[in-house]
Amino acid sequence: MKVKQLRKLKWLGLSPCLFIVLLFCSGIVQAEETADYGNLFPLQVNQLAPDFIQKYQIFWTSVMLVGVIAYAIYRLKRHKDSILLFTMGAGVIAFFNEGNLEVLVHVTQPANAMFPVFWNYGMPMPLGLFIGYIAVFPLVSYIAYRYLKKGLNTKGFIILWAAIAVSNMAMEVPGIYLGQQYVYQPPQMLSILGFPVYNIWINATSWLFSGVLMYFFVPVLKGWKRPLISLLPFFAFSAGWGIMDVPIVCALNIANMPAWGQWALWFVSLGLCVIILVTLHNMVTITSKTRWKLPWATLDKEIFN
Repeated sequence: MKVKQLRKLKWLGLSPCLFIVLLFCSGIVQAEETADYGNLFPLQVNQLAPDFIQKYQIFWTSVMLVGVIAYAIYRLKRHKDSILLFTMGAGVIAFFNEGNLEVLVHVTQPANAMFPVFWNYGMPMPLGLFIGYIAVFPLVSYIAYRYLKKGLNTKGFIILWAAIAVSNMAMEVPGIYLGQQYVYQPPQMLSILGFPVYNIWINATSWLFSGVLMYFFVPVLKGWKRPLISLLPFFAFSAGWGIMDVPIVCALNIANMPAWGQWALWFVSLGLCVIILVTLHNMVTITSKTRWKLPWATLDKEIFN
């Protein structure tokens, strides 16, 4: 009887790992099938960004990356916590998917982008953006995870979401407004200094979802499975954009879409955001009567200080 129980526990520990691998493989297959889509939206060759704003982007993203690496090493040395270190791989994966999202919501990078890492759909993807993804993407996901592990009530959950939303605006609005580091091509719906408002709720909810996935799956990603932590924020972000962004993509790309139709779809996206947030709240908050309890949830014995 004990042998059967041990086998069952071993399978429960392996099944999330297999699930993550299958999701990753399916994403690769889907990307290969639609590889030519980007040819429909060519680079806006007349868009140029000043050198100072590009250097500014590389400088500040580099400073952030050094800070994140230092903090990750501190967590590893002082608290034996390697989670942030492994989460950093999510930023690399997400960056190479950035061009897909930009095509869908009509974002263009400058033709004179400094030190492009690669060209995606005819657009150069600059080094500063790459560094920023590696720095910010894992850090925000990790912070959300840490707070969820400590336990949040409804008020704390809302404050965490709002803090992520504000930080997202603080990171993106200056570069767009001051130097056209990248541009959301019109027509766009409600924007703040060139930054469409729909990005605020999609990004904030997706990052919060990253923390939720880490909350549930990090406890079983031990040993050789530890590097798979990098996939969790990427899957959460892809899922968030794959759901909440669909109405926005339709509003921006359906031929002859009237203005009232665009705004209707804008509110549909906002409604989907609310539904996802309520669902996540019910899954993880300590005040929820329907809080999820997974068989492996008690395996994580880490203490956060």
